Amino acid sequence: MSRGTGLQRGSAVVMAVVLGYLMTGCEGDASPPGPSATVTSASAPEQTTSTSPPPMTTPPEPTTPEPTAASSDGPAANIPVPEKPALADENSVEGLEAFTEYWFELFSYGYITNDWDEFLEITDSGCGTCGNVVEGVQEQFAAGGWAAGGEAEVLTFSSDFELNTAGSINSFVEVGQDEVTLFSQSGEAVGESPRSEPSIDVLIATYEQGGWIMLDFGSPEGT
Repeated sequence: MSRGTGLQRGSAVVMAVVLGYLMTGCEGDASPPGPSATVTSASAPEQTTSTSPPPMTTPPEPTTPEPTAASSDGPAANIPVPEKPALADENSVEGLEAFTEYWFELFSYGYITNDWDEFLEITDSGCGTCGNVVEGVQEQFAAGGWAAGGEAEVLTFSSDFELNTAGSINSFVEVGQDEVTLFSQSGEAVGESPRSEPSIDVLIATYEQGGWIMLDFGSPEGT
C-alpha cells in the first residue's frame, strides 16, 4: 500500500501596466520665443492581482481490498502472493528448508488463484508431478470453474545436504494438504478430495545462479 500527499498551490500572478504619453509642440515666427511649455508624462498606477494558494489538502489513503476465500459464491480474490524470504536463496540446509516451505506456499497459492508464475520460475519444467498439478488446475479454471482449499503444509524437513550422483540434493519432507473442493462455473461443487494424511515425500533440488530450483517431488521409490 502506498501513501500519497497532494499539494496544490495557485501561483501568484502579478500584472503591471505602465502607460507613458509624451507630447511636445513648437510653433512660431521670427519673434522671440515665449515661455516654453512642458508636458510631463503621465504614468498609470501599477495594478497588481494576486491569487492566494488554496489550503493544503491530503487525499485519503488508498485502501487494500480484503482477501476473499474461494467458495460457492466465486473464486478466491485479492489473495497476496507469498513473499520469498531472503533465507530461501542461501546455499545451506537452512536455506533449502526455507526454500521448500516457500515452494509449497506458492503451490497452495496456485491452487486457488491459478497464478503459477512465481511457482514455475523456481520449478524445473521436467518435474512431472508439478506439471500434472498445474495442468489440472488450469483446466478447471479454463472451464469457468475454480478450486477452494488445497493448502499444503510442511510438517517436518530433513536433508543430509550432500550432492547426489546427478549433482542435486535430496530432502525428505512430511507434508499434509487440506481438502480440495472443485466448483463449476455456476458455483456447484463438482468434485471433492478429503484432507490428505501427512506423508513423507522426496524433494530433489539444485542450487544455481544464486538460488534454488525444484527438480522433482513425489513419493520415495518402492512406496
